[in-house]
Amino acid sequence: MRITLALLWLTTLLLRPAAQADDLTLSARAGFDGLYRNGAAVPILVSARNDGAPLEGEIRVAVDDGAGGENVFTAPVALPTQSDKRVALYVHVPGFSGSLKVELVSDGRVVATTTSNLLTLIPPESLLYGVISPDSGALAFLETVNGSRTGAAVAFLDLADLPDVAVAWRALDVLVFDDVDTSRLTAGQLAALRTWVENGGHLVVTGGPGGPKTAAALADLLPVTINGVESVAALPALEEFVGASTTAPGPFVLTDASLRRGEVMLAQDDRPLLATADLGLGRVTFLALDPKLAPLAGWAGHDALWQAIAMATPTPGPWSNGIQDSYSAGAAVSAIPGLRLPSLGGLLLFLLAYTVVIGPINFLVLRRRRRSELAWITIPVLVLLFSAVTYFTGFRTRGGAAVLHTLTVAQGSIEAEQVRAQSIAGLYSPQRGRYDLALPYETTAVPLSGGGVGIGSDNVDAIVRSGDLTLRDIRIDTGQVVAFVIDGYAPRPALSGEARPTDDGRAIIVTLRNESGAVFENAVLVYGDKQVRVGDMAAGETREMPLTTTPGVPLGATPTPDPLFPTGIVIPNPLINDPTFILGTPDYYSDPDAYPRWQLLQSLYNYSAPAVAPVSAAVTLAGWLPDSPQAIDINADVTRSAVTLVLLEIPLRP
Repeated sequence: MRITLALLWLTTLLLRPAAQADDLTLSARAGFDGLYRNGAAVPILVSARNDGAPLEGEIRVAVDDGAGGENVFTAPVALPTQSDKRVALYVHVPGFSGSLKVELVSDGRVVATTTSNLLTLIPPESLLYGVISPDSGALAFLETVNGSRTGAAVAFLDLADLPDVAVAWRALDVLVFDDVDTSRLTAGQLAALRTWVENGGHLVVTGGPGGPKTAAALADLLPVTINGVESVAALPALEEFVGASTTAPGPFVLTDASLRRGEVMLAQDDRPLLATADLGLGRVTFLALDPKLAPLAGWAGHDALWQAIAMATPTPGPWSNGIQDSYSAGAAVSAIPGLRLPSLGGLLLFLLAYTVVIGPINFLVLRRRRRSELAWITIPVLVLLFSAVTYFTGFRTRGGAAVLHTLTVAQGSIEAEQVRAQSIAGLYSPQRGRYDLALPYETTAVPLSGGGVGIGSDNVDAIVRSGDLTLRDIRIDTGQVVAFVIDGYAPRPALSGEARPTDDGRAIIVTLRNESGAVFENAVLVYGDKQVRVGDMAAGETREMPLTTTPGVPLGATPTPDPLFPTGIVIPNPLINDPTFILGTPDYYSDPDAYPRWQLLQSLYNYSAPAVAPVSAAVTLAGWLPDSPQAIDINADVTRSAVTLVLLEIPLRP
């Protein structure tokens, strides 16, 4: 009886959680106030409190990959007694609305679980505001201010909600700081903020009595220099700007400032009330008034003022969404340099030799020697011989070492410090093996699904965020390619340029400089729906290129037509419509170097969707650089192959 009770007690001890519910609590907030965009990393902030015995484990979020499997995102956590910790994860979710299940796992057992808030998908054509304010409800009206978009949504945030990983900000279009102390932002958050703005974000900073503290950590981003706070009796310029009289009596408190860059959109007695400046592909706007106070609060012209601010939000460019077509991405990364399938002619010659040797030649030799009865020996021997030749030829074709093949798209402004660097990394192994990949902390990663190659979430145990980002225990079968999409930011490629109109306005002169140590290959300039060939630029070379803007006059030489597209069918993207300049050959389906580049170009375009961006007053420099800015460490000796597609926007300056 005692033995039975002891066994029952031991079983109960082993099966119960390591910590009681009263000792361990878990909570999670996902998205930007529950909002997220398809294709963008979703931040999830997990809070864990432990009032029991010390505990070590990992936070785990398993997300459906949309193909019947799961992508597992984890982060280690140590919870001493009486501890309260926050862990940030950045996950990729398919296009659905729902919540995420979060687990705390210790010693292989789930000791606590929770469910995040509901996630709501924001359409790509809607404007998403992030608002940080002590009275967020006072800015709820922004849901009706959509600028040039078809709709708008508002996420009410705290400073702590802002990620320190810049790529996790991509869902936001506009971020409003109102009456908050930005000096509380961490260095990582400030760096991520700047990178987000440089790559198309719109930062709005408000003033009023709290203006100086709101601008405290943002001085180098603002178009103005903050001088202090002052009161004015009236604001007739504001009334004229929106065409509505203010109803509240003065005086009005505003943040006094002076313009240091950009332009003043609205001024009162030489005081900037509304100023804006470009930063890379993004924009920074300063509003000298507090939207919660008079004269703006409750004013009929309030919405019109904010509509003008919203209209200044940059429009995403044609490549801003990154990789769209997983099939083309998979085809690009699986075209491993140096690994070539045997030619059709070679296969036919091998089959012919096999048939002739094992048949007529074998028969004639044995007949000549009058030993036909030996056929039962010679035929199996010849079969084994040809099988061995086939095996060793195939093994040699596969190569003897693992290969890490990285294709990167570096896209952004030629004036920015950081540009978006999205990579497809394919790991090929000639034999069965297990690998770990380590990436910088500032990146996100997810297995690539689709593309007709052996890839998917079943090949990786977990994506672990700790001091770096680790793809843990990647399992690869013989001759298989396992691929991942890695997203992040990197220093702008060492290329520079300016675009200025001629005095008569009939042309644009573009000055280009290759400041890198490598040849910039097959460069082209894209302007609107046209392109002009630049060609290879040697390291250190400077070149001037004229672009005509006269109606009816061709922009440049006409590329060779794509043989797969009949005349008259035009895709609204010049690099896709005719890629012969940027690929350097019209025969890119047969060229082993051009083919993966062509597939990479195609992966950036969604043929089923309409064009995202209108023709802009900017010139885009496109071309190829050897190697990749994406740092990847692997726990094995591998052969590396990499290339980077550069897409840098050159603003047109007068």
